[in-house]
Amino acid sequence: MTGKYSLLFFALLFTMVNVQGQQTSWTLQQCLQRALDYNISIKQSALNNEINQVNIDQSSAAMFPSLNGSASQNYYNGKSIDPTTNNFTLQEVQSSAFSLSTSVSIFEGFQLQNSLKQSKLNYLSSKNDLQKIKDDVSLNVINFFLQILYNQELLVITRSQLDASKVQRDRTKRMNELGSISKSSYLDLESQYATDELRLIQAQAQYDQSILSLTQLLELDSVQNFTISAPEIIVPEPNAEQFNTNNIYAKALTTQPIIKSSEYKVLSSEKSLAIAKGSYYPRIFASGSVNTNYSSAGQTIVGYNQGTPLSTLTGYTASGEDVYTVTPNISPIIQDIPFNDQLDNNLGKSVGVTLQVPIFNGFTARSNVKRAQLNYQITQLNHEANKKALFKSVQQAVIDATSSYKKYVAGQRSVEALDESFKFNERSLELGGISTFDYLLSKNNYAKAQADFLQAKYDYIFRVKIIDFYEGKPLTF
Repeated sequence: MTGKYSLLFFALLFTMVNVQGQQTSWTLQQCLQRALDYNISIKQSALNNEINQVNIDQSSAAMFPSLNGSASQNYYNGKSIDPTTNNFTLQEVQSSAFSLSTSVSIFEGFQLQNSLKQSKLNYLSSKNDLQKIKDDVSLNVINFFLQILYNQELLVITRSQLDASKVQRDRTKRMNELGSISKSSYLDLESQYATDELRLIQAQAQYDQSILSLTQLLELDSVQNFTISAPEIIVPEPNAEQFNTNNIYAKALTTQPIIKSSEYKVLSSEKSLAIAKGSYYPRIFASGSVNTNYSSAGQTIVGYNQGTPLSTLTGYTASGEDVYTVTPNISPIIQDIPFNDQLDNNLGKSVGVTLQVPIFNGFTARSNVKRAQLNYQITQLNHEANKKALFKSVQQAVIDATSSYKKYVAGQRSVEALDESFKFNERSLELGGISTFDYLLSKNNYAKAQADFLQAKYDYIFRVKIIDFYEGKPLTF
């Protein structure tokens, strides 16, 4: 039984190691989603967007009445003033005070309303700033993804060239040993084999670097076992409508977040100007308050004690008889006023309206208006600059796409022609019809044409994706 469990344990361990060692292929969509979820700049911009949402909530709440409450507890010893009667007292007094106050703005030059509108515009602007960062990250992901695809195909071509060189090198080596060809012809092919080995090393380094670039953009900790799943890419043929600069620009004006963001910034600065001008207007506030208090010295008379009247000799009559004045013997019954009764008895209320008219404030309002006007002009110029920059970018994108397509078509024809030429020269070399120099020239020309065509192909695909981006199309294959 022990042996069986040990065997089962090692089998399970081997399976776990094997699964961990398997490569995980990432699709383009997975790469895009990973980059959008983990990019630091995107997270920072998202937090800034949340701050603007908080500002909207604050601006909305500012339009509601304010309500404040207060409570205080005080102790007095020695000669002091009873806060409920304002009379001097020598006893120890404990007092409590409570109040509620509220105020509401009736008119303030529409500053609160414009502040709320400005907060909403700032939120929309920051939302588009966030989208701009997401778009930039997505374009970088696609660029690095295509670089990996390019380097993968380049590796295949380079290995194929190395294999072809090895076949010819081995063949000429045997022929040289038999004395059929000169040693220099053999050494030429040996040198070509070494050159192709170097090219393979360089191609592998380029591939490794492109893998590293993408994994770093995806915020992955390691490049180990990272591979991509190559999508089916159809190289599109351009048409006049697709590569029309004016049409692309017209669409870009409605889709590009940088244009929307700067447009919202213009509207926001316009509201800022309206807020500044609101300082010229009078302000009207309504306020009200309720307050009450309690004192341990608070007392009241609840009755009287009736004693024996006091008779006091105050004079004599004309006949000499005593005259007495009778004074009632009454003493008040004093009782502490209960806490709740004092709160009810001392309850006070007030309601008021305040009119505040700006007369002179050191030109603060005028300076704020002037600054707001200048800032409004700056945001307008920034918006125009963004539109001009966008138009130039679209122009450049169309030129780049058109040029790369021409290179792609020319490269395709070149590869097809040189492929036939190389195959013919390869057969001729084996039959002794051409020199090794002519063969190597044909081989290197073919290899260069393949690399150039591959570069033109993926460059054109990326340029088309940039145009798709300006038109607001999904960044997928």
